[in-house]
Amino acid sequence: MEIAAVAIALIGYAAYREWLRHQRRALIHRERLAAIEKGVELPPLEQEQKRSSWNVQRTLLLAGLIWLSLGLCIYITLSVVIASPANARLEIPPGLQWIGLGPAAIGLSHLLVYLTGKSREQ
Repeated sequence: MEIAAVAIALIGYAAYREWLRHQRRALIHRERLAAIEKGVELPPLEQEQKRSSWNVQRTLLLAGLIWLSLGLCIYITLSVVIASPANARLEIPPGLQWIGLGPAAIGLSHLLVYLTGKSREQ
């Protein structure tokens, strides 16, 4: 039952997003028709599409910062837990804190792609 509810919610969300996209396109169409009727020069359609599209560079920056901070937090937390004398009786393998290196490396790669793309735009 839970799977069906989640599937219905996801389908509803996707349908709502498509409806919003359609409404945005209809609004742009009405604005352009009104501008034609008034004799105003139309802005290029590319600007309208750029205005409504999502920014890949900003998404890369956000994802990179999230992954990097997650990796650093995992590393620091596990280092503190392993170094704590209260946890000496627990069988925590040494070097476990290096698990945080993976997410941190993913974050750094996202930031590297972001910086490369930003320099290409300029």
